[in-house]
Amino acid sequence: MSDNNKIKFFLASKTKRGLVPLFDELRDVKNSKKLYILKGGPGSGKNSLMKRVLMRLESNRHSIEYIHCASDPNSLDAFIDHTSGIAMVDGTSPHIMDPGYPGAYDVIINMGDCWDDASLLDHKNDIISLSDTCSTYHQMASSCIRSAAALLDNNMEIAKSYLDNEAINEFVRKLIKDLSGSKIGNLKKRLLSAVSVGEIVFFAETIENLASSIYLIPDKWGAASDALLSRLSHGASLLGVEQIACYCSIRTEDKMDHIIFPSAGIAVSTSNCFHSLKESKQSITPNFMKSIPNQLHEQMLVHHNIAIELLDKASNHVKQAKLLHDNLEAYYIKAMDYSKVDLIYESIIKEII
Repeated sequence: MSDNNKIKFFLASKTKRGLVPLFDELRDVKNSKKLYILKGGPGSGKNSLMKRVLMRLESNRHSIEYIHCASDPNSLDAFIDHTSGIAMVDGTSPHIMDPGYPGAYDVIINMGDCWDDASLLDHKNDIISLSDTCSTYHQMASSCIRSAAALLDNNMEIAKSYLDNEAINEFVRKLIKDLSGSKIGNLKKRLLSAVSVGEIVFFAETIENLASSIYLIPDKWGAASDALLSRLSHGASLLGVEQIACYCSIRTEDKMDHIIFPSAGIAVSTSNCFHSLKESKQSITPNFMKSIPNQLHEQMLVHHNIAIELLDKASNHVKQAKLLHDNLEAYYIKAMDYSKVDLIYESIIKEII
């Protein structure tokens, strides 16, 4: 499968409250067979093991959902194989996962069994220093995100007074009619964007791959999309329709930015300077905002621009943390016995296929 055709999400990102993980979404005890939880330090082969297993599953044309790491989108935090009914996750900090049903559903894979402790002890001080400095950069990124979110939240609250609620309700009623008869299913929680390594990453192709009818909500302030998507999601829940709620990465789970109804082939997406789709391929929704007074509008723009600067600074802090993390990984890579990883891989593949 080409990268452009993959279904890609995040399940965690830095938010105004720190890390708000959604990794419990991977647990589907009733409808899936097994959840593999990988434990181990940076560079202990968790990501490479996942990608190696995925190559085998992809070669057998399995239906895969890819969960990327917000701090390094080239790495995976998890994946879900809908064909075989299994999932695999990096269950270490900062998104620690422990088994709920050990052995019966959750399986712990300890990658620490594959490294040489003596080699790591020889570099104890370097490892501690790198780990602490990396954490400091992540903390600075989180501080910038909290400040940016405060400004954006304030703008959104102001904009709520200027919503055209009649137009929003009419649009929601139309879409609810279009959803009638769609596949019954649960609400799934996901993220499509994240403040990442030097930039805000947005998996626009996931929406395009899951929906043929896409409605864009141009929405600088977030108020119109917040009202529309929450009402639409509520209406779809009353119908029992399968839906994927995709939250604002810095305001999870306070605000939705996108919603996808895969069985109906319908999606509604917020379009702004942080994430947007190609308008030439989408349907633009009506204007759901009334006019905001000029003086107030100007101050909101000032706050909006400051928030953009803060998020840009946050992404640069994440970039610095990534460089340090790469150096940290190097110590663990040297300490690994990859012949033991090979045995883990063969055991997992034997169980799955």
